[in-house]
Amino acid sequence: MSGKRYYGYQGKSGHRRGAEARDGLFGWTVFIFLLIGFVFLCWMGSYYIFANPEKAANYRLLLRMHKIEPPVRFEITGAPRGEFLKPGQLLERFGSMTASEIRRSNSNLLRRFIRNYHQDRELVPYAVGTYRVLGTLPLTNETFCRPGLVALLQAVEQPEVLLEQPFTAQDKDLPGLKRSLVTGQQIKLEKPLDLSAVIHIERLSENKILLTTMPLLYGTYGAAKGETSFSLEPPEELNLEAGLPILSTADITRLSGGKITGNKEQEVSDAAKPSGHLSRIAEEMSNPTPEPRVAKAIPVNQPAVLREALPASPAQTSHQVARAIPVNEPAVLPAIPVSTPIGNENTPAIPRAIPVGTPLPTPTPIATPISTPTPLSTPLTPPTAKATPTPTPKPDSSPTVPLATNPASVMATNQAVAARPSEIWPVYEPGKMPRGRLVESSEAHDMASKGIGGERHYLQGRFAVTASGNGRAVFRPQGAIAGVPLGPNARVRVIVDFPSGATPPAEGNVISRDNLRPFQITSVKRGDDGQINIYAREITRGQ
Repeated sequence: MSGKRYYGYQGKSGHRRGAEARDGLFGWTVFIFLLIGFVFLCWMGSYYIFANPEKAANYRLLLRMHKIEPPVRFEITGAPRGEFLKPGQLLERFGSMTASEIRRSNSNLLRRFIRNYHQDRELVPYAVGTYRVLGTLPLTNETFCRPGLVALLQAVEQPEVLLEQPFTAQDKDLPGLKRSLVTGQQIKLEKPLDLSAVIHIERLSENKILLTTMPLLYGTYGAAKGETSFSLEPPEELNLEAGLPILSTADITRLSGGKITGNKEQEVSDAAKPSGHLSRIAEEMSNPTPEPRVAKAIPVNQPAVLREALPASPAQTSHQVARAIPVNEPAVLPAIPVSTPIGNENTPAIPRAIPVGTPLPTPTPIATPISTPTPLSTPLTPPTAKATPTPTPKPDSSPTVPLATNPASVMATNQAVAARPSEIWPVYEPGKMPRGRLVESSEAHDMASKGIGGERHYLQGRFAVTASGNGRAVFRPQGAIAGVPLGPNARVRVIVDFPSGATPPAEGNVISRDNLRPFQITSVKRGDDGQINIYAREITRGQ
């Protein structure tokens, strides 16, 4: 035994030499594969969470990480593009869906709403038409959103279509909201003032459908006679655990009295029926901007009227000398509405703008005040002032800016011209506007990136009217194929303001503007979703 040798072993432990190295390599290999699997699961999990915010757990996690925003209030010019569906079209669109199609549509509609339609390229379905209030229930912590009321609405034209629309408002506005949304009250959802987006579809018995809608504008609603009105606010947070629809079958049965029909027995009697339709009030109507009063222009041959409108004190006439007014400088004054009342003796007189493009008489520099046929009540003090005859304009020329011997009148007239209201702007005859750069809507990307600076830009092209009202119209540039915006124009929208008294083109029309009647661009802005808005003005007369 003492002569035997042992090979391949180390010391007295009896372990084979090299076994520890092989065991360590295997362990590290397993650990690396586990790390790879963990990274893959994290990547797939984060993708699933961000891609499906409509899941309650995913929504809570995204809120905790501040990776998702609460519902926002949209502006009428910045709302997502959509299609306006009447009750019959809603029934045709969603009533024929199968159960699997409804599940997929519900997930898609809710996901787009939670994301505030950010970078959304699909058309949003908007519900329009006249609906009758069947009943209301308060929104609580156990409902989809709060605070406010949820109203069960039935379409007047298509009784098979029901809407449940949450009206979220602040706590102080809840009493007015309850007084407005009474049973039998009719609500008119119209285009483009109201944007009630469909976010959930539910099929009921007897071939009826229940649609959940959210008012993306969260505006002010009121009756035509102004008896009832209320304002809405977007909810601060959504409770996805409560789910949709907000109203259960039992709630619908209780609010509708056990029957949902379109017969006369469902209608409220004339004595108890609320008067007027509730509809959204445009922001311009709820906060009207007072129109500036502009007096009628004073003829040149009646200087006495100017003195009566702006009488001068003896102190002013004794220490001030009238300043010369250059007659060769074309006056560019604000556009005057046709319906503007004529100023009286208490209203300062402001001369009318001279039509651009009308030839003026030969300019004659005048350095001294001009005497008038009617003597002044107080003579001017400087004895060096001499009367200079005024050149008689030709019959085909326009009258120039009137000169008055009253210094206070001349100074007041100059101040009135300089203090131009911001709500109005000059208008011109076709082709007579000032020089500027003529661009098309395809150049909107460059203008949004570089800006327009102080240079004057005019917009030409072919446009389709998508919305019109309240002195403003929204256009979409058209490509070679009518109704289909292609290329760079696919994400461009043109918002045009029209002068007071002018009627914007009706929705659905297609208009063309060239270098004679372009729009003047005021600003170009790019939204977070890539949408480019071109803000412009109508600056030419005629059609």
